[in-house]
Formats: sequence, structure tokens, C-alpha cells
Amino acid sequence: MSGSNLDKLVSTKHGWHVGFDKQFDPKWKPFGRPRAKQLVEYVPLFMRYLRIWYKLKKAKRRAHMDFINPIPLQQIYGAPIGGLGCGTIGRGFRGEFCRYQLVPGLYEFQTVETNTFTVCIRRRNTTSYCQVLIPNRLKKKGLRSWNAAFPAENGRYQALYPQSWTTYDLPAQNIRLLCKQLSPVIPHNYEDSSLPVASFLWNIENLNDEPVEVSLMFTWQAGSASHEFVCRDISHESIKVSDDGISAVGVSIKQVLRDMNLEYCIMGKQESDNIITTRTNFHVDSETDGRDVWLDLVEDGRLTESKTARATTLQSASCVCITTTVEPKSIKASEFVLAWHMPEIKFGLGQKIYSKWYTRLFDKATLTGSTLCIYTMKNRIKWEDAIAKWQQPILDDTSTPDWYKSALFNETYFIADGGTIWLDVSDDHTLPEHIRKWGRFGYLEGHEYRMVNTYDVHFYASFALIQLWPELELSIQYDFSSTITYEKLESRIYLFHGQASHWKTLHSVPHDLGDPDEEPWLLINAYISHDTADWKDLGLKYILQVYRDYVYTKNKQFLTDIWKTIKFVTDRVKKQDVDGDGLVDNGGFADQTYDAWTVLGASAYCGGLHIAALRACVEMARILNDENALNEYEPWLELAKKSYSEKLWNGKYYDYDSSTSRHHDSIMSDQLAGFWYLRLSGLKYEDFEKERVDSVLNTVFNANVMAFGAGKLGAVNGMTSSGRLEIVSMQSEEIWTGVTYGLSSTMIMENLRTQAFVTSEGIYNTCYNVAGLAFQTPEALTRESRFRSVGYMRALCIWSIQKALELSRLENNSKSNGVDD
Repeated sequence: MSGSNLDKLVSTKHGWHVGFDKQFDPKWKPFGRPRAKQLVEYVPLFMRYLRIWYKLKKAKRRAHMDFINPIPLQQIYGAPIGGLGCGTIGRGFRGEFCRYQLVPGLYEFQTVETNTFTVCIRRRNTTSYCQVLIPNRLKKKGLRSWNAAFPAENGRYQALYPQSWTTYDLPAQNIRLLCKQLSPVIPHNYEDSSLPVASFLWNIENLNDEPVEVSLMFTWQAGSASHEFVCRDISHESIKVSDDGISAVGVSIKQVLRDMNLEYCIMGKQESDNIITTRTNFHVDSETDGRDVWLDLVEDGRLTESKTARATTLQSASCVCITTTVEPKSIKASEFVLAWHMPEIKFGLGQKIYSKWYTRLFDKATLTGSTLCIYTMKNRIKWEDAIAKWQQPILDDTSTPDWYKSALFNETYFIADGGTIWLDVSDDHTLPEHIRKWGRFGYLEGHEYRMVNTYDVHFYASFALIQLWPELELSIQYDFSSTITYEKLESRIYLFHGQASHWKTLHSVPHDLGDPDEEPWLLINAYISHDTADWKDLGLKYILQVYRDYVYTKNKQFLTDIWKTIKFVTDRVKKQDVDGDGLVDNGGFADQTYDAWTVLGASAYCGGLHIAALRACVEMARILNDENALNEYEPWLELAKKSYSEKLWNGKYYDYDSSTSRHHDSIMSDQLAGFWYLRLSGLKYEDFEKERVDSVLNTVFNANVMAFGAGKLGAVNGMTSSGRLEIVSMQSEEIWTGVTYGLSSTMIMENLRTQAFVTSEGIYNTCYNVAGLAFQTPEALTRESRFRSVGYMRALCIWSIQKALELSRLENNSKSNGVDD
């Protein structure tokens, strides 16, 4: 609008920009089924899975990986709200409150249409405009009389997580609204980053020549997003609180959700020139109740409490309204805060009660939702400054493209919204001191792959945690270290081969730390597709992550504490070398993170990881002055390197494996995973020759990126040596988002920056601008407009690109200064 200054209040031009009227490609769908040739091997697996699925369904529980009912595509999401480990609430880019993760690790993907904002405009004591600020019509019986369906062409959205900005141009009103949404997700902040709160700062711009009275109403419903979880003991209460000169008025909605106390609290900040009114406990399924609330607001831009007593149900809701006068040609702010206070939780089997991490920051006995709201109002500006201090240097870097800056921060959403759990276990003296001090931390493999801290995937995603909240990364590592010497000899059937094996084998690295619908940390290894004790990558990834984490933190005590478990793991790895050539041998099934892509003998992926892990062992042994270990690992490393070269190098790249299959020479995009980890840990070409690395990267870029999808989709996992898509496995023909980001960071380290950004831009553009997968980045995409496993951990690997940019800059500066780095 002419003469408007509202857009200047958006602190950055960067981020994901989209209009309410954006239409995404409708062809994109969840993965259906493998090709006919691939299907044969999955039939026995599926029959075994079906028996388990029906058993869980009968018990009214969810399978931890539901292949029968994949999460449907909803092309609606924007930046979610909430901190780390406290439960999160999704937010649509058109204003919907959607995707609720309040029961730990379990999602409800419904939109609660009652939860919304409404604006009322009054001139000369007369209401001229009243509108619910979402473009959808409301279907609830009690809300049908509300004026919804805000014109989509008048709304625009910008997200740069953990903040977003939504602009509304009110039709024929000469008034603009800007809602700034903020969650306190702040790197290296281990207190405020854990809070279950969100701030909504509304700026109202009056472009008229006369003052206008503007009311903003925030409505919230009891219960959760669905009726899956039992909710009882609901109550609504209007509240007013003050602390340190800040006053707020709002409503508290208390309830018990799945036997856990939950309080929603919405509050408006009291100012000397505004009026805050509330309406508690109206029924959204009552036509009379709903119309009464609407007419109450329209009448004078304020709310009044009903004098009629009502029973409290799941369909009950409350409203908070801030009314203020905005002078001509000026901007004025109104501030709301939402908190969802669930101080204690238990998991599906209910074996133990835990306190959430954020509760230790307050007096637990007096902590309420209103305490959290007032705290948010006090600290919002400090949080804004801290987020700007974190983001601005990256945003100001003119050497990186704008889409990358958006992708980097927006993909960070998963650290909070990945079913994340952060527990105060300070009183559990059976745990390592580090975990007691910094808390027990876990996040899911994905929104629909419900396993905590899936280790083979965390290997990629952990580049976010180790750079942003390194103490939490170390906490995860301490948790895994304690599992190395644990065994559970109880047998169970594994689905791929239908064979019985132990639940957890001594000195193996577990696949995950459990299912939140069961009892994570107490019942580990929820994954039942394969017996992962036979996997060839988990132990190697454990070694590499421990080394990388030491390099980044310089925490020698951590390395000392973990070192004995490294030896246990390497002893087990040695047994996985069946032919004595120094390399682990894949067993002729999918025994690594590509768990549907068979591999036999020495392999590019696991062999490269093995060499890198041995190098990490050598370096750690030197740091700890362990001569015996050094004498073991150095000759082992030299033998492994020799075998890797002789068995797999074909002059251009490393063959997929050393078998005699016609697919043995496939071009795997992730074949340099081991080198990648060493390179980002400060090492160079001690074990992987520079010329070969460059040859592999150029081969992969030409074949897996450009020949596959002209650089528009990222890097496909596999191509044949003749330049065709490798279709031997459903995973060989997928593009894995996190793997593509890891490959791009490797390219950056080798001064292939242009190729790196071409490779990874396809992922961002496809997810955010084409397929409508923003803030639900999947594990995999295909050329046929299919995706698999939305909301997936591995995409956090984009933070390896940022690390590569920083390290490559340091290396180049050292070279230009004539310093040997």
C-alpha cells in the first residue's frame, strides 16, 4: 500500500516467502509401492509386518513405522512454535494451528480451526469490519456465523525459523496488520530454548486520516487436535497477573491429557492505552454459543463473560481480546503469548514419570502457564536480539545464495519439532554426570518413523546439534555409550528375513533408543526390520561421531570417558571382516542405513566409513597417548586402505560393492561419507587421495545430479555405470534430502561451490516451492513426484554445509597468507 511503513518492521528480507493464494503441484503424493521387480522380496516382509500392524491396531496403538497409513500430504505448513523438548504446535503459512505434538513423540496432524486470530475494526463507535484471519471457511457448528474466508490474495507469509511474519491487507479498510511469531530457539542457550511458548506481536498500521479502534481476538480450544487421546478434567478460568512492572490478562485452560496435566494459557500484554477482555468456556459445537461470542465482539470490539453456567467439554473454548486505538498514519502494537504447560510426562507404557527440562528453570511448585507467559513478555526483545546475533552474519554473507539462507534456518525447525524430548534427570545418579547436568535429550527419526535418536540417521543430522547445542549432542553420545555394554538376550522376529535374534547384542551400537509410545531409554532398539547388530555402519558411525564431537568441543573428559567403548566397538567391527582384508564385509542384505538396498562384500559406503573410523581411532589414540591402541589401529588402517583401493576403485569412482552382481559398479552418491566426516573434522587427504576425491565428486555430479534430473531434484542415490537410473532397489532410485546436503558440503570443501549449490538447491526448491513440503522435509523424493517419510531428521545435515563454508574459508585464508593449516 502507498505510504505504508509496516514492511520495514520485518527485520530481514531473507526466508521463505509465499502468498496465501499459493498453489503447489498437486501431483506429489506419498510413496505407494515398489516396482514390480522390487516387490517380490517385500511380500514376505509385508505379511509379517501386517500381523504386527493388526495386533497393534487391536490394542489401539500405532505402529512405530506405519507403512499402511502414511501421513497424507498437507501443503499447508509454516514455521512451528515451541522450544526444544517441550512439545510443539505446527502453524500453517495461512495462519492455521496444525500438527500438534503435545503427547511426547506422538503427532496429531489435524487442524483445530477454533484456534485462530480475529480482527475487529471500529470507526466513530461503529464496527465497520470483523474478520477471522484465515482464508478457510469454518466448519464447526458454533463458528459458522463467524466471518471467515479472509481473501487469500491479501495475505503474505515469510518464515525464517524460529521467526515468521504474516502480513494482512484488510480489504477496503486502509489498514494493514503484521503478526510476528517467535519461539525462543536460540543456539547455546540451554534454558530459554526449552520453553513451551510462542510470542505473537501484532503491529497495526492505520493509513487513514482518522483514528480507528482495532481489536484482536485470540481463541483457543480445550483438548488436543484429535480424539485419539483421552482428555478429562477440563476447566477454563480468566486470569490477571503482574510481575516486575508487566501486567497481562488472559485465560487458563486446564485439563488432563493422556493422564498428564496440561495447561494452555493465552495472555495479552496490558498497556496503559489498551483494554483486554476475555470470554471463557463457550461451546464451539453450539450454534447459539458461537453466534453469541461473535455478536459480542462485533457489538463493541470487546468481550463480556457469559452469565450462564455451562458444562465444560472437549468442545469448549475461550477467547482473549486486546482493544486499542491507532492514530492516523501510525503503527501500534498488541502482544499475545501462548504457553502449553505440561511439566511432567510419561511415555506409552507409563513405567516412569519425568520432569521436562524447562521446569528446572522455575520454582516447580508455583510454575503455571501464566508464569511462562509473563516470562516470555519480559524476555522477547532479548530473544530477538539473540536470534539476530546468530543469524545476521550468515544472512550478510554475500557469497551464498538467498535460498540457502532460507533453507539453513528453516530446516532447523526439526530440532524442536522432531518429536523432541528434553528431560530433567538430575536426580538419577545412575546416569553419567554430563546427562544429569545437561539433561536427557532425544528426537525422532521422523514424524512417521517413531524412534528416538536413530543413530545411523543422527550421524548426518548431528551436524546441527554439535554446532548449535553441543552439550545436547554429547548427552546423546553418553547415552549411546552406556548401551554398548548392555545386552538383552530376549529373542524377537525381524521382519526382513523372518528370523529370530537377540533384542540387543553385547558391544553393538543400537539402532535407536526406543519408541515414545513404549518406553524410550528403558526399551531400546524399537526398529524390527533388521537385526541391526549385524549392520556394518553403526559401529563405524559411533567412532566417527565421537571423534568429530571431540574435535568440535575439545572436551577431553568426554573422549576419556568414551574411549573404552570405542575399543569394544572396534573389537566387534573386526569380527565383521570375514575375509581378513581389513574391511568390514557387508552380508548380502541391506545391512546399513540404506536398509532396502542389498550390498555384498567390501562396499564403497561401509568401506569408506571403515577407513575413516580407523583414522579417527588413530587420532584419538594419539590424543590419549594410548600406544597399545595406536599399534593396533595403524597397521589395520593401512591394510584397509589397500583393500579398499584394490577391490573397489575403478579409475573414476568406487564401485558400489565387490560382488559379481551386475549392479556392483553402480555409482552411489554417498560413497564418500567417510571422507566427508574426516574432512569436516579437520583432516584432509591422509587416507583418501585428493585426485580420487575430485574424480568421485565430478562423476557423481555429472551422473547422479545433472544426468538424472538436470540439477533440479538433488542427487539420486544410485546411477548405473552406463548412466541410467539404478532401479535395483527402491532406495537406489530415491533422492535422500540429507544425503544431498552432505554431498554438497563435501563439494564445498573441495572448492566445487557452484556444483554444491546446484546440487542442494533442487532439494529446497522442490520441497518448499513445488511440492508443498515446507517444514515437513521428507527423507526421500523421487523423479515420479513421490516422497517418503515426511518430517525427517536427516535433512538437518544442511548444517554440514555451513560447517564446510566456514572451514573452507579458513583453509583458503591460510593458503593466501602462506600458512600451512
